[in-house]
Amino acid sequence: MIRDLLPRTSYERESFLKSFLLFFLTIESLLVVVIYLLYQNEVSGLKTKIFLQLKNFSYTFKGEDFRIDLVPAEKGKNTYELYEGKEGLYILVPVPVSEKDLIKVIYPRDRYLQDLRKVKVRYILIFMASSLFALLISVTFSLYSLNPLRRALKMIEEVTKDIIHDLNTPLMTLMVNLKILKEKIDTPELERASLALKQIQNLRENLSPLMEKRDLTLEELDLKEVVESELEDMGSIYPDIEVKETLTSVRVRADRNALHRVIGNLISNAFKHNTGKWVKVTLTDRDIIVENPSREVKDPQKVFERYYKESQRGMGLGLSIVKKICSEMGWDVKAEYEEGVFRIKVTFK
Repeated sequence: MIRDLLPRTSYERESFLKSFLLFFLTIESLLVVVIYLLYQNEVSGLKTKIFLQLKNFSYTFKGEDFRIDLVPAEKGKNTYELYEGKEGLYILVPVPVSEKDLIKVIYPRDRYLQDLRKVKVRYILIFMASSLFALLISVTFSLYSLNPLRRALKMIEEVTKDIIHDLNTPLMTLMVNLKILKEKIDTPELERASLALKQIQNLRENLSPLMEKRDLTLEELDLKEVVESELEDMGSIYPDIEVKETLTSVRVRADRNALHRVIGNLISNAFKHNTGKWVKVTLTDRDIIVENPSREVKDPQKVFERYYKESQRGMGLGLSIVKKICSEMGWDVKAEYEEGVFRIKVTFK
């Protein structure tokens, strides 16, 4: 049950952290002010208590709790007022037989510092206990504040499932009719329609609840062939974009559908978010690198988070799917932005 309350997604963790810091720092700031004022009031009360003890002692001078000294009268210092000096706290008492001298009744400094230390320790303990309570309260409120976000994310998931369900029938109808038409006539227009249909199918796949982990069927696949196929399809849709490719023949052990999803999303992302006229793909026996000119990407590693996007285009799903599938297959994927070029590198293991 406790596990269900904890933040699960990056969005929930970010929301929890921000809410927690807001609650906790606000309460802590108030605590610091309140504890400081209470401490100052306690110190003031301690000095008043010491003053009364010194004054009472000055009437009889009985006991050994305080030290006594005879000092010359100083201008500006009044009798029966509390002062603080190197020796400690003291009051000045008039001498009946002399106007030039005063009796100095001293509360030793070490005793006063010891009394202050007790007050400080008490208020430090109070502050620590109050901070612990504030921590618990902040965590509780922060977890509670996640409920609206969770409801919103759940609603998005439900809407997504409904969209996928509604897309299935018209897509299947389009696929069947396009196949029949292509058997009768074969024109560039039909080819472009087929490519557009493939893009819609890819979108449906990206919207599907692939986020649930599934078993992968691993087999030896020609990665160069997959890359060339995806480049050919995207090149037909974006004929004005030059493709710079350096491809080595590479065979990898992977799930066929998963591999097509990874390569398709990487290359599609490079074409869709292109601010120039070229896409570069480099394939070696260790990795594949996809590069394209791009607007500034403020946080490259965030592009792998679901629904995260820095432009108006797309839904923020493609690269999150790439990251998830690569993790399932044990591959590393990294993104970087440098001098106007966005680059994604997938390293095979």
